[in-house]
Amino acid sequence: MKLRACLLCLVSLFLVLLLALLPGCVARPRMCVASSECGARQSCVVGRCQDSAGVPLIQKKEVRRLVLDPVAIGYVERGRGATDGALPPIFTLGRSAGGDSRLYLRFAVPPAVAKDTAILEAYVLLDRSLAVQPDPTPLVLHAARVVSPWDPRSISWQFQPRFEDASSGGSPATRVVPAARRVVRVDVRDIVQRWRSRDGRDQGIVIMADNSTEVGMAFALASAGSAAGSAAGNPDADPASAPRLELYLAPEPAR
Repeated sequence: MKLRACLLCLVSLFLVLLLALLPGCVARPRMCVASSECGARQSCVVGRCQDSAGVPLIQKKEVRRLVLDPVAIGYVERGRGATDGALPPIFTLGRSAGGDSRLYLRFAVPPAVAKDTAILEAYVLLDRSLAVQPDPTPLVLHAARVVSPWDPRSISWQFQPRFEDASSGGSPATRVVPAARRVVRVDVRDIVQRWRSRDGRDQGIVIMADNSTEVGMAFALASAGSAAGSAAGNPDADPASAPRLELYLAPEPAR
């Protein structure tokens, strides 16, 4: 009996370990919302837990902030065809009533993103729309790397580009609560890191929801602007409502 019990324990342990190793069973890391989510002597700085002692990395004098507008935007919804590049003023992610939806963005890689540059942080900034009352349930967003060409004039749910989306690991997810600030940051640092090698497979970024609620969450959407960036300004006070890319760069030795 003892031998049988030991065998059953070993089998159970094996199954637990096997399930833990399956991609769908490993939780995606999440950006922090408050310092209470971080460890002792740590603070939540722009979604990342950092040591409370000293100056946060992105606030050091050698760090340069760069904000880029997308050169192409595509928004797709399940059951909706191509729109010849026309974009709605507001788009929704995570709405169960409307089916799945995704936001595609392509940026011109600036010369500042070079092999000798450290990319400390990289975020896609989304402005929440106040025109639609959000669901009280928090929404979880994450980004994935687009790896095949796409045209904003012909993109649709049926004809989407391929993207690499690790079900475990990968870019950390962003948990958005209804009472959160207007500007939502989605972590894309791992994706932008690849741009330094100028890999032709890099065709942009796709933003999607990990869960769904009754009405989802609405964000402002405008036509893609100039690829020129701005190195100054507060993102929460930025009048531009289109999705944009925020980079924090530094010389490699500073990291």
